[in-house]
Amino acid sequence: MNIIKSPSPNFYSRQGYKPEFIVVHITDGYFPSDLEWLRNPASQVSSHDLIAPNGDVHELVDWQSGAWHAGRVLNPMAKLLRKNLWGGYINPNYHSYGIEVSCKSPAIPAPAQMESLKQRIRDRLALFALPIDRDHVIGHKEIFSAKACPGPIDVDQLVIEIIAPTVDRIAIAKQIKELVDKLI
Repeated sequence: MNIIKSPSPNFYSRQGYKPEFIVVHITDGYFPSDLEWLRNPASQVSSHDLIAPNGDVHELVDWQSGAWHAGRVLNPMAKLLRKNLWGGYINPNYHSYGIEVSCKSPAIPAPAQMESLKQRIRDRLALFALPIDRDHVIGHKEIFSAKACPGPIDVDQLVIEIIAPTVDRIAIAKQIKELVDKLI
């Protein structure tokens, strides 16, 4: 996984909060124009990372700052959203980490992107000392239900593959057959 510093000006202080979960996004655009958009002050959007089609991870905002990726809340399903004293939601950008995958739905992200996404989630959760589970890895639509984001990315399957990487069943079957043949 190649990490490229591609700073975006679209961030602010976390107001003392630390990352408590990762939000997976899909850009619904094409690389590199979506990278340019996330780095443009006029867009007023960003994320911490953008994963290019070749699997490169463009680090846009340092994890210690809040990227502008999931600030609106509508009928949320995410369990770790925080509320203020008046019962309203605290801006999720203060206590989340956002990863965008450069892909225009309904296209499916490239295998290199999915591998980088899994590795980046694994690395960031370890950095934040958080468990790998569905409470700590969510899709954008779990905060803002009017969004279809992250589109074709199945977050349930993503978490399963991070916990237990996909097994090459054909290679294992061949190895078992070779062992059995040696025993016979």
